[in-house]
Amino acid sequence: MKTSTKPTTKKSLKKSHIWGTLALAALGVAAMPAPAQAAAQAGQLVGLAGKCLDVRGGVRDNGTPVQLYGCNGTESQRWMYVEQPGEIGATMTAFGKCLDVASSGTADRTPVQLWDCNGSGAQKWVRYQGDVLVNPQSNKCLDVRDGNVNDGTPVQIYSCNYTASQVWKFSDGGEQNPNPNPDSKSLQRQVFDLVNDYRAQHGKARLQYDPVVERAAQDEADEQARRQQQGHWLDLGNSLRKHGYPRPAYATGENAAGARGFWKDARSVVDAWIQEPSHERIMLDDKYKYTGVGVTIDSNGNYWWAQDFVG
Repeated sequence: MKTSTKPTTKKSLKKSHIWGTLALAALGVAAMPAPAQAAAQAGQLVGLAGKCLDVRGGVRDNGTPVQLYGCNGTESQRWMYVEQPGEIGATMTAFGKCLDVASSGTADRTPVQLWDCNGSGAQKWVRYQGDVLVNPQSNKCLDVRDGNVNDGTPVQIYSCNYTASQVWKFSDGGEQNPNPNPDSKSLQRQVFDLVNDYRAQHGKARLQYDPVVERAAQDEADEQARRQQQGHWLDLGNSLRKHGYPRPAYATGENAAGARGFWKDARSVVDAWIQEPSHERIMLDDKYKYTGVGVTIDSNGNYWWAQDFVG
């Protein structure tokens, strides 16, 4: 197998990163501080507790909630502030869709979501000194609900108060390790939860975690680390039998990933799997009922991942 930086099932993933440099114009809104100096803005939008504005689960469907989440450098956290010539405000886009105030609401606590760009006032934002993002239609600020720093906290509009819950700064999304103190068991649980959350968003039943399937997945992660190359090196059926899997395995599947310097947290690897159709099909397949996750962090700080599925 050739050396690659693409997570694997039987097919490879080519993950794109959207970057751009855009000329911006700051526009006035009544009763607000002076606008910040115009600048090119693209990358991660970092807010409360150093966490990022994030599209939940990397889902690109209209209505997908936007939330606060630990910064991980995935496309779910790559935003572009795009001027709309002749209009008040600019759009904030991720995955080519717009940051949108649900139902064009103007009341405090109206949630913010991802939606097809349509030029409406619900999708207009202006950046001001103090690093707040104002929706001119409502004259309210992009805000983290209740100042909650936990991953998954929804983002909303709220009367501007310039607290830390409303401060957003662009970052270039550099190469820092988003998981500087890794714990394999925690990472396994995070992958399990993220995949089940994604299944729930698509109306699929939750998978059950199985410790024997986990041991088979861990064998695969260990083998990738030993070879320093991602792939499907072990026969999953043999691994299940070796570890005493107690049920008939009518169907099996596996997602794997690993490469030097890539996918150093659970969110980034699950996001990569979601974006490639063959990986996503395995994650959403109705025939699977049980799963387990293996994670190996080698001596050089590289991460090797495997998630096994059994039906």
